[in-house]
Amino acid sequence: MKKDVAIVGASGYTGIELTKILSRHPHVNLRAVASQTNAGRTLSTIMGVGAPDMKFCSIESKLILKCDVIFSCLPHGAAAKHIVKWRKLGKIVFDLSADFRLKDKEQYKQWYHLDHPAPHMLKDAVYGLPELHREKIKKTSLVACPGCYTTATILGIMPALKAGIISPDIFVSAVSGTSGAGKQAKHEYSYCEVNENLSAYALPNHRHTPEMEQELSLACDHEALVSFVPHLGPFNRGIHATITASLTAATTQEKVTKIYRDFYASAAFVKISEKNPQLKDVVGTNFCLIRPIVDVRTGRLIALSVLDNLIKGASGQAVQCFNIRFKYKENEALDIGPC
Repeated sequence: MKKDVAIVGASGYTGIELTKILSRHPHVNLRAVASQTNAGRTLSTIMGVGAPDMKFCSIESKLILKCDVIFSCLPHGAAAKHIVKWRKLGKIVFDLSADFRLKDKEQYKQWYHLDHPAPHMLKDAVYGLPELHREKIKKTSLVACPGCYTTATILGIMPALKAGIISPDIFVSAVSGTSGAGKQAKHEYSYCEVNENLSAYALPNHRHTPEMEQELSLACDHEALVSFVPHLGPFNRGIHATITASLTAATTQEKVTKIYRDFYASAAFVKISEKNPQLKDVVGTNFCLIRPIVDVRTGRLIALSVLDNLIKGASGQAVQCFNIRFKYKENEALDIGPC
């Protein structure tokens, strides 16, 4: 049976990607595509030729409330206020903002500089990383879809941390394409500033840091500490993360590779690579490619983790959670090759 689905905040990069994926999903009736700034315009004016033959509606449209499932691509702060209303009406919500990712309302205030709009709902939200929370996703009505940097980092280092072969003091250096910043009209995201350039930003307090620490700590039953240095790269989309930590004992490359392969043996969209993964391997797909490397000389583990920030790092992962929640094939509408 098909689900009637609405996308709210659909004219941003993640919303557009989500519209593309859901419009080809065989178990979805895409009933409402909402954008406050583009209400009344046809989708083709934003998405181009081949877009669904629909118009954007307002985010207050009654069409949204007629749907079974709502995907929210609204900004943090704004998302939670709408989600409270939707949940009271019994809607199943997949939230791509940061509003329900952190379990502690004080951490939310510390990192997002806002009082949480709905702290009573934090306990009900499930962090939407299928490789860690598949069983909980099957039962929840509110999925908090992870951030892109966070997904690359957690997937890249979790097997080693869970196996106890590394120290929980972790360093991450990651580069994102400019689409990760959304459609903000800021000087630093303009073509002349980004092209032929590479720059670090938002360190040491990038907002994805507490997500990484929360999920790694919960999974391993002890506190994980993450030093995170994000960079803006001169390309449209993709995340390339280099993650390092000290090994707790001498080990071999073969043993570590086996730990990773065993951990992700049943993961539909995580692959362990024998060569250094590149962005061109994953852009346009819902895959995360990981290569763990044992640095014998320094006694450290280096994990390379790459994904498409708009798909596995956002919209594709949300649809992956949707498929799990409603018992569809996990790869439904996500079997797409690299661009």
